[in-house]
Amino acid sequence: MRLIGQIHVTPKGSVIQRNPSLWEKLKRSIGATVDLDTDRVRVELEATAVVEQVRRALGRLGVSNALSLIIDDTVIFQDTDGKPDDLPDLVLALSEHASVFGRGFDELRFAAEHEEAGLHLVIETRARTEHDQDEPAAIVSVGGRVRDLEPRPGESADDYRRRVEPLAKDAALFETARLQFESFVGRLEDALKTSMPEARVEQRHADARVVHGAPAEGAGAQEVNPTHPAYDPFLVYYPPSPLGVMLDMMLLTSFMHMLSPPHVIVMNPAGTMLGTAQEASANPDLLNADRGGDEGEDGAGDEGDDGGWGDDDGGDFGGDFGD
Repeated sequence: MRLIGQIHVTPKGSVIQRNPSLWEKLKRSIGATVDLDTDRVRVELEATAVVEQVRRALGRLGVSNALSLIIDDTVIFQDTDGKPDDLPDLVLALSEHASVFGRGFDELRFAAEHEEAGLHLVIETRARTEHDQDEPAAIVSVGGRVRDLEPRPGESADDYRRRVEPLAKDAALFETARLQFESFVGRLEDALKTSMPEARVEQRHADARVVHGAPAEGAGAQEVNPTHPAYDPFLVYYPPSPLGVMLDMMLLTSFMHMLSPPHVIVMNPAGTMLGTAQEASANPDLLNADRGGDEGEDGAGDEGDDGGWGDDDGGDFGGDFGD
């Protein structure tokens, strides 16, 4: 089961103007008004300020484990050893690059992880100094897993099934995890509002999901874009386990036989919502319905429209942070 949340952060910015054409220059010379505004916005952000504001917000929630910091494709910090409480190390690494990135950047990616109440969480912040008017300047994505449902090091598929199958039948486990996750994302939103009082901070969603069907070959590329409905930051920093498909199948089977399934969203590998577990239990044919792959949630575009967020390689760190 995937726990996925997203918060949009939009500081005040200025509309980027294009260069006037020759005709427009002539019109201006005789006093005419020429509109040179584009649909792009520039925000004056400093890398050190963004990291410090997000770090303060995370600190309010007890988050102290850093995963990585990448600025304009330069790796500033990467925790390959799983060292705990290393956010100060990340801040120190950034201070050593302040002369290069302290006064501006194109894109910043800052990831941390946290464990609480049986949940394993990855919190990723992506910020850009230029963005479309209808996009946020920064996206804070949260991906989580129920720790007891994660495969253990060296655990075989048969052992995993025997251990997890009883848990998959416990509706209270999933409902509790969902509520705890919603609480965390809500508290993170409040903490970001406190540390970024000049910005508009809005939670877009926080929900629990299971995937119906195996992903197509090469489908992971569509999940690089953080505005894509299938985007899950957990999979960027922790590569998917082959046992994940088995878990989704066990959960769907269990939900179909529950009198009162938990409030979990069922989606296909492309990120299209098929319905809730309750709806699928009442109407199993819902899982086989083809509702198209381009119905994004929260206004997200289709797979071919990355909205300016999908041109980097989100898989650079896959496998580096495993147990």
